Amino acid sequence: MNINFDFRTKLFVIVLNMSLVATLTSDILIYILLFLLGIYLIIQGYVKQTVEYIAAAVLFIILRIVSGGNGITVLIPEMFLFMVLRILMMLMAAYPVIGMPPGEIVAVFKKIHAPDGIALPVTFMLRFFPTVKSEFKDVFKALRLRKLLSWNHPFHSMEYIITPVIFRSSRIAEELAASAESRGISNPGIHTSRTKIIFQKKDGAMCVVAALLTAVFIIVERMALRC
Repeated sequence: MNINFDFRTKLFVIVLNMSLVATLTSDILIYILLFLLGIYLIIQGYVKQTVEYIAAAVLFIILRIVSGGNGITVLIPEMFLFMVLRILMMLMAAYPVIGMPPGEIVAVFKKIHAPDGIALPVTFMLRFFPTVKSEFKDVFKALRLRKLLSWNHPFHSMEYIITPVIFRSSRIAEELAASAESRGISNPGIHTSRTKIIFQKKDGAMCVVAALLTAVFIIVERMALRC
């Protein structure tokens, strides 16, 4: 199964997920939400990514259970485990958007008449993240080849990783901006896209289901707090 939702649907899911991440305190509801987000990714064809996210979530859930809510020593406090689970939920909701072609995102923003002050930064950001991810992979490969990564010297290893990524990311940001300008991203005229930007029935169904589930989560959370 590989359902491709409209960008507006994905953005709606992200906004609802953000409200739940900021609201939910019950561990059971958080675990259920992680499961539902996994289904959301799977129906869009992101099976491998779902397995990776769920595996990471299960690891941190086990750490929380083992620590009894007190954290694993000073190195891994409970607040860290608490934040990581919520960051994973945000990443799972945002993953379908991060991998979208920039041209399709620009076309959607133009279609809904979004101001350029919002559309352009979001487009550059979504294009920038995957590029930086690939840069990190290249840096890690180069450091492993030269045997510069070592647990015995973590600060030196961090310096070897962060420094080249910062310089390369700065260069990439300039290249992406120049590339977008040369393709007419700031042109005030009509922008076209090879991909049909249509809000279909499946998008409406997804939005309704997401809104209903969000309402149920919030209601159950409030009832649990009252009890």
